[in-house]
Amino acid sequence: MKSVGVIGLGSVGWSVIHGLSRHYRCYGYDIVGDHRWNDILRTNIVFVCVSTPLGADGRLDCGNIDTALKRLAEEEYEGIVAIKSTISIGYMEKATDEFPNLRLVYMPEFLRERNSYTWFLKPDRIVISGEDGDMEEALSYFSWTKDAEILKMNHRSAEIGKLAHNAYIGTKVSFTNEIERICSENSGDPHDVMSVIWADRRVKTKDHLTPGLGPYGGKCVPKDTHDLMESVNHAVLLRAVEEVKKSAHILERGEEMPNAVVIVPTKNRPQNLDKALGSVREQTVKPREIIVVSDCDTDNWVRTEDIVKKYAGDLDIKLIRNSRATNVSGAINTGIDSLASAGRNQDNEYLAILDDDDWWDRRYLENVLKFASETESQWIISGLIRHDENHPEGFPQDIPENICIDHFLVGNPNIQGSNLFVRVDRLKEIGGFDEDLPSTTDRDVCIRLLDTGNISYAVLRNHMVHHIAFPRSDRLSNPGSEAKERGLSEFYRKYKPRMTSEQRQAFKSRAWDLFTTKVE
Repeated sequence: MKSVGVIGLGSVGWSVIHGLSRHYRCYGYDIVGDHRWNDILRTNIVFVCVSTPLGADGRLDCGNIDTALKRLAEEEYEGIVAIKSTISIGYMEKATDEFPNLRLVYMPEFLRERNSYTWFLKPDRIVISGEDGDMEEALSYFSWTKDAEILKMNHRSAEIGKLAHNAYIGTKVSFTNEIERICSENSGDPHDVMSVIWADRRVKTKDHLTPGLGPYGGKCVPKDTHDLMESVNHAVLLRAVEEVKKSAHILERGEEMPNAVVIVPTKNRPQNLDKALGSVREQTVKPREIIVVSDCDTDNWVRTEDIVKKYAGDLDIKLIRNSRATNVSGAINTGIDSLASAGRNQDNEYLAILDDDDWWDRRYLENVLKFASETESQWIISGLIRHDENHPEGFPQDIPENICIDHFLVGNPNIQGSNLFVRVDRLKEIGGFDEDLPSTTDRDVCIRLLDTGNISYAVLRNHMVHHIAFPRSDRLSNPGSEAKERGLSEFYRKYKPRMTSEQRQAFKSRAWDLFTTKVE
């Protein structure tokens, strides 16, 4: 199977992985986080998706791209290098001269930030420049696209085309802002006025032409418009576009993204808890609230309390004692009870569970929240990276394309505590976790969520959750573990009537092979 590398794990980079991992083995690298550069060197193609902010001279600073290309060249990377970052005019010629041994193509991305995942899967166009053979090889990774128009051109045209696209968006928005001002001064209704334009057969869209949305913004349109303006001496229209932007009324926007709350069940592992909470503090989107629910003994309660206090300055975090069954399910339900007492509207609030010995990539909450909003889903399934004796550095687990109850009756399609991300009201609707199960709780809650018959879920093909599976004396999944044996037996008794004879036998075989547990 061909493999794909992605350098730069922001909105574009994770969208590339989400889209291409259905067809190829994908590896991501970012200067921040737990990522392995050597994986990138073994791939057949690398997509460079690093940031290019405006520099002091008003032009795009492509220094992050330079750094990536220099490292690839020094280590004699032989695959295609497809630059997706937005670049200034002339950059590709400069890069081609500086790195003659790299097979460079420019392949700019045209994603709307808040819909980057779904737009990547359904591109309306693919713009590309480079040597003919290299372009064809790069395009082969997008053979799955259906209706995208392929636009091949030289480097300069592709560079200007990307900048012009974003400048055109800015122009449309500023035009709308100007019409709003004219309507205000002449007692006109801007929505009625713009409806005249929407009806034109050459327009037929309200995108960027809707009054009341304020000036253009985001990460790309302002800087790309400015860069294009600075590329010539007299960009009359684009300077006017920027002037309108500066004078337009900036609106106070309501929260468009859903919120996340985090529950961390913990028991006598303060050192591991410290790393877990550290990964929450590093999230690019912070949770609304964190509840650490403890089953610790007296000594470890004090140590856990100190660790929670350590993060109190950066996070809305509290430590409470488990007031229900003395197991993970009881701890999580105690946390859910605490959320319920907060009296918030929870129809746009998601619960993320983090086991005290696992940790998250810094963009985990940002990505699952964004994907939940983008797909309008109540449950987001994403990937686990398992760390064990055979793979101490971590091994990405398979991500299911879809799920059904049968997937959980016999085994688990790699959905467990730390990558369970569900809307709070849906968890409350099923009564939370089953406290009669000392283990196999994740499978049980997934079955009961699916049993409702009306829960919407979406699969995010990003591996962002690190799951620790090294042997230890208190690990539930240790072969011969009493808690695991009781959990499997209780689960089997609960769901046996729903299993086929083949599923019952498969369940027993799996229990013995993995956990040395005999189930009757």
